Amino acid sequence: MLFGGKGGVGKTTAAASTALHLLDHAEGDKQILLFSTDPAHSLSDSLEVKIGDRLLEVAHKGRARLLAYEMDATAAFEKFKSEHHATLAEIADRGTLLDENDINELLNLSLPGMDEVMALFELSELDRADAYAHIVIDTAPSGHTSRLLQLPELFSRMVAALDRMEEKHRYIIAQFARGGRRAREDEVDLFLRDLTERINRVREMLYDKTRTTFTLVTIPEAMSVEETRRYFALLQRESVPVTDLIINRVEQEHDDCPYCRARVESQKASLKQISEEFGALKLHPVPLQPTEIHGLEALRRFAKIIWENGSAPKDSRQKAVGSRRRAKENGAPSQPAADCLLPSAYRLLLFGGKGGVGKTTAAAAAALALAERDREARILVFSTDPAHSLSDSFDEPIGALKRSVAGLKNLDAMEIDVSARFEELKSRYRAWTDELFTSLSEGSSWEIQFDREAMRELVELAPPGIDEIAALSAISDLIDENSYTTIVLDTAPTGHLLRFLELPEVALSWVRCFLRLLLKYQSVVRSSGVAEELIALSRSIKRVIALLTDEEACEFVGVSIPEQMSLEETVRLTRALEHMKVPMRRLLINNVVPLDAAAGCDFCRARRASQESVIKDFRRRFGKVCNLFIAPEQPNDVRGVEALREHFSQWQTLDTKTVKR
Repeated sequence: MLFGGKGGVGKTTAAASTALHLLDHAEGDKQILLFSTDPAHSLSDSLEVKIGDRLLEVAHKGRARLLAYEMDATAAFEKFKSEHHATLAEIADRGTLLDENDINELLNLSLPGMDEVMALFELSELDRADAYAHIVIDTAPSGHTSRLLQLPELFSRMVAALDRMEEKHRYIIAQFARGGRRAREDEVDLFLRDLTERINRVREMLYDKTRTTFTLVTIPEAMSVEETRRYFALLQRESVPVTDLIINRVEQEHDDCPYCRARVESQKASLKQISEEFGALKLHPVPLQPTEIHGLEALRRFAKIIWENGSAPKDSRQKAVGSRRRAKENGAPSQPAADCLLPSAYRLLLFGGKGGVGKTTAAAAAALALAERDREARILVFSTDPAHSLSDSFDEPIGALKRSVAGLKNLDAMEIDVSARFEELKSRYRAWTDELFTSLSEGSSWEIQFDREAMRELVELAPPGIDEIAALSAISDLIDENSYTTIVLDTAPTGHLLRFLELPEVALSWVRCFLRLLLKYQSVVRSSGVAEELIALSRSIKRVIALLTDEEACEFVGVSIPEQMSLEETVRLTRALEHMKVPMRRLLINNVVPLDAAAGCDFCRARRASQESVIKDFRRRFGKVCNLFIAPEQPNDVRGVEALREHFSQWQTLDTKTVKR
């Protein structure tokens, strides 16, 4: 049972609660497995049990057990390389004209998305063991799960490339063996056959409608529904068996509260769209809860609402209800945020955090504010998230490049098609590879056939997530052109954001590898401008690395929400940013229930009181290193220029302390 959707809609909560629900209804000694494929794991936070890279029992009912697993896919990939590197190198040595150093470097850089493939392989092995009555999977946000679902096909192509290299060896053996007999299978053939079998098992696991279901999770807000619609269409094209849709955080009216009433009204259009567009699925509306859902008992109550068609527990409104005085004392804002949050000196402003916390809205609102504050400045807001939402946020189509967004001549926006842009880059390198091997083969027809095909595939498939280098090179180009005063980046959710920030080093290694090959064989390859292009790309990537770590020119603005799971992920993100030397001195806590709503409604006051304890934690853990800001939860969708402007005007500083550089 896979659970997926836009970041922050409650996938982890839905998956964890469902696993507990299955345990509570399990008989005998059945086992349930709860597994995370999200690079930024949240199962530990949701269950309030430290899980990590191991199978751990988190709950039981009699002899029935629930085990959880937050797999470290990167470590698994390193283990795979360590175990099989000699075999991979042997394949390349048999099948290409390159020497051992060239082969090793290309193999290190040319295993596409293997860290994510490892998660699929591990899942298929656990499934094949037939030890679990149910396997519940908490997936990464939609943009990256889309790529994950396509990886079996991509990986299959890589195995085909390796097999073509091995075919050259088989051909030679057949030519020189007696009677032209085919060579016996050796460890290389067994390795390739094993990989093919594992890929086939993954395909069966993902697409078999008799044993696999995919449950979408959304919230009734326009941006989330639009992304869910696009995601559902992709899953259908991939033949993934989608069966259910959980509609989380459905607002209800409480105590004749105007704020609750406005929130209910704002969701009506989205709820209507959901019923019309997803009618083929089984729909599970879940009311907004007054407190955050984490811990085993809270998750069990949440599961009953989803799967037993109940309603919120009658006493839920009373939980964490604080006095009106307390609501006014804790976390009170001090001053408008505009000048504090948006210093004009930065050339690059990145907004990032856990999925669903409002990164896109924050980036769009900040870019709009920058453009309106200084009409002489030129501002670009740029999305690096595979599941683009800038168009939804501005409520106008953007695409590859939209000038004069929001009617402002000095504000442009960009949602780059990274796959198309990188395909352009690869096509030029494929042409150079063909030229290289044509020159090296010196007219040997059978030899070049194998070499050319194998190396074309290695170029085609290199390296993990490298299509995102297109976004990196686009940013570099824009910086070089000096067309914009400030570039505001709307980044992918945490796990994939960190991989994107690490990408410059990977990209640089890839470029250097090709440069070394070019220099090594320059005596047999005619000049085609590839060397100059590679050198220019290398320089531009170095400039991006320098810019990302330059405190005077770049800043990362963290975005979070006042929930414990978001706080814990922000702590982990901050540590990773510190390690990469990417500065973060500002943190926005979004979606705080307004004080005036909390003053007149028990339900809103319960939500605010629950949030305040988390805000207090934010101040304790970040107050000395970051300037903190809060933004109120709006009664309506923040979509379109007026809504973005109104949203930004209400951001407030939470702490008057100034953070020194």
